[in-house]
Amino acid sequence: MLKFILAIIYFIIGTLLGSFCTLAVYRIPLKEDITHKRSFCPNCNHKLNFLDLIPVWSYIFLGGKCRYCKKPIRARYIILELLSGIAFMVFGLSFDIDLYNTQITDLIFILFGMIYLCVFEITAGIDFENKKFEKGVLNFELIITIIYMLYLCILGVNMYRYIIYFIIILGMFIFRRIKPSYTLDLITYLLLALVYIGTKTMFLTIIVTLFAIALKNIIDISNKQEKKYAIGGIFSVILIINLVIQNYSLI
Repeated sequence: MLKFILAIIYFIIGTLLGSFCTLAVYRIPLKEDITHKRSFCPNCNHKLNFLDLIPVWSYIFLGGKCRYCKKPIRARYIILELLSGIAFMVFGLSFDIDLYNTQITDLIFILFGMIYLCVFEITAGIDFENKKFEKGVLNFELIITIIYMLYLCILGVNMYRYIIYFIIILGMFIFRRIKPSYTLDLITYLLLALVYIGTKTMFLTIIVTLFAIALKNIIDISNKQEKKYAIGGIFSVILIINLVIQNYSLI
């Protein structure tokens, strides 16, 4: 029963974070505020109230339409909220927390995991929509990575390889300022993710990503289409799936 309650809590948190991520994907490329500015309908610009913003349920109760202008709301919102809810639920349950004997370290690792999952989701959304990485998102991920490394240091983890990662990451941030490019942003993003996910998950994700891109390339060639692939977005989606599957296998 307690595990069921935790699952519901994780799912609700996941849908809330998923809703925030969809907002961030829309606003960050437009340089709009993502924390203080009230949500609004992109069709009629009417400000939304609390009942319009309940993840999943608002979409269902409103019939997939704006309450004010009756224009259809893109289905991607409810899809991303549901998928986020499921991903965060499985991720949270993998820690097998005992409500009567909760360890603070477990809660902190769950917090870091949820933050990283949000970063991966936002990165994927922006890259799929705009085929680019946002400087602000990478800077935020750098800050979170520094805090995560400091926490590992406090726990007494051997920091040798993390220090090497961090030196390389700082070098990439310098190179990005000298000569900005999608490739440098992608490498920087991979290195930042590596600090959290580890080498095994990183290699697996890269291999699956390359396979997915090759398969898509074959399909596009057969259809005589030439497209610029959102490599960072594809990588992020596969990374999230790998993390969820990996954690689920540990339940």
